[in-house]
Amino acid sequence: MICPKEDELFAYVDGFLDEEETKRMEQHIHSCPYCAQQLEVMKSEKAFLEETLKTPALPDDFAQNIVAQVQPYKPKKKYAWKWSLGTAASVLLAGGILLSVNSSFAELVGSIFSTDKVDEGLNIAMDTDIATPVDIAVTDAGITLHVEHLIADTSRIAFSYSVTNSKGKRLNPYLDEDKEQNKITLLDQNNKEVELGMKGWGNTDDYGIYEFSLVDVDHITAGTIRMEATEIAGRSGNWSIEIPVDLTAAYAHQQVVEIDQSIEKEGIKVNLDEVSYATSTTDISYSMQYTDEAKQELQQAIDKKKEQFNEEIVTTFFPYHPTIGYRIENEEGDVLGYHNIYGKEDRGHTVTENMIGGSGRWEGDMEDMGLLKVTDSFVPEQTHKELYFVLDTVYKTKTSDFSVTFRPDELPYTFNYKGYELTIDTVERNIDYSLRKSWIPISRQVTVEVSMTGYAQQKVPELAVWALENQEGKSYFTFGSGGGGVLDETDKQGRFKRKVNLISYDLQEVPEELTLHLIAEIEAIELEQEWRVPLFQQ
Repeated sequence: MICPKEDELFAYVDGFLDEEETKRMEQHIHSCPYCAQQLEVMKSEKAFLEETLKTPALPDDFAQNIVAQVQPYKPKKKYAWKWSLGTAASVLLAGGILLSVNSSFAELVGSIFSTDKVDEGLNIAMDTDIATPVDIAVTDAGITLHVEHLIADTSRIAFSYSVTNSKGKRLNPYLDEDKEQNKITLLDQNNKEVELGMKGWGNTDDYGIYEFSLVDVDHITAGTIRMEATEIAGRSGNWSIEIPVDLTAAYAHQQVVEIDQSIEKEGIKVNLDEVSYATSTTDISYSMQYTDEAKQELQQAIDKKKEQFNEEIVTTFFPYHPTIGYRIENEEGDVLGYHNIYGKEDRGHTVTENMIGGSGRWEGDMEDMGLLKVTDSFVPEQTHKELYFVLDTVYKTKTSDFSVTFRPDELPYTFNYKGYELTIDTVERNIDYSLRKSWIPISRQVTVEVSMTGYAQQKVPELAVWALENQEGKSYFTFGSGGGGVLDETDKQGRFKRKVNLISYDLQEVPEELTLHLIAEIEAIELEQEWRVPLFQQ
């Protein structure tokens, strides 16, 4: 599974993708629990930033006053830095404020690598021998591409770089890899390109940070990162850099513990495969699948829905795979991290703590609902050596027969379902125009959007797939946040605010009567007896 880059997720949140890009993104999000959770975080951050930016502007001398009060920086080594593709709040918020105050603020306090804008795992790695300065630069068309530092771990490879003009001013370091001429590839020790399941790009304070995930990659001991670009910061030219990579030190530090323990709960089989203790991450690998009986029952229900509606409506997003939620604890039972659980009472959605990222891959076709193999990466735990994996929640999908019929000219209309109280506020026909490279340069797109708001209890089922039906009985596939955007705002009853927007690209007019059909919902099942497995050799 190739996950979108962070800037692409941001573009989706901000509504900057075109129709086809939006469809592809939504299809991926509905089949990838990691990107779905990342998207919810980004939406919350966007709402927070919009509220934050309403505050009065900072005084012009703010940066100078702050710097005057900062103690001189005394690094443990020459370089120290933190960063994470998963910590968008710190990157986005700090970056936005710094740019509005002083674009060189990071330089005033010591450089990007002395800030807290990378994840703690990379910060830990910077104090080891798997981190090396690179200092390779190439200049063309008055633009300099400068690679500065490299971290080469068994779980990931990350490097930082900057882009400057002839006067030394830092420019936007974004490299658009959608352009065929711009490529960043990893070559192995045999000079063959490595097939990567995940890679990501981020930037902060005008530094670019690029990361390759190696969790799904066969053992490589050395290689080369090749950067090739023909367009940087709006300038055309030719920039090419090769960065040598040596993983010898990283493998010397890595410890892999084979676990191979399994459990069956609520029709879901979970096997905990192994844990890898790398320098910059702790990687937990496990697999999941339905039992034969549960799979057969679900498949029959899906087939019934296909007969009632159609395959596009029922299976395009295909949210029918099982997922789990778990904690990482020490020997005393203290929680050190968790993934995909309702871990905070003031949050209406599942949360993750101290997790850097994750990847999943199917054995066979996803729609066959076969084995799903997952690797989750956490910040390394340096204090506690005996860690435990604690499974406390499983998530399973089932089809639904719930529907609600209403007239768009008689809104608002309120309905209740399994802990939800939702109000259909509007049904609107929208027309969007966009430019395209064609004999007809203007594209016209008609959509019908159903907007709902309301409240729900914390652990209600996720309303995963909806369909629209007009008064003639014709059904339409919908995109959008069918599960509902979850805000942390609550009402007097302690219910969390929800927003649901369903968009049809096929329905061209608002009908006199509409029926909303809930096709599938995802239920969170907390285990009465948790499964606690040691992550160390006993």
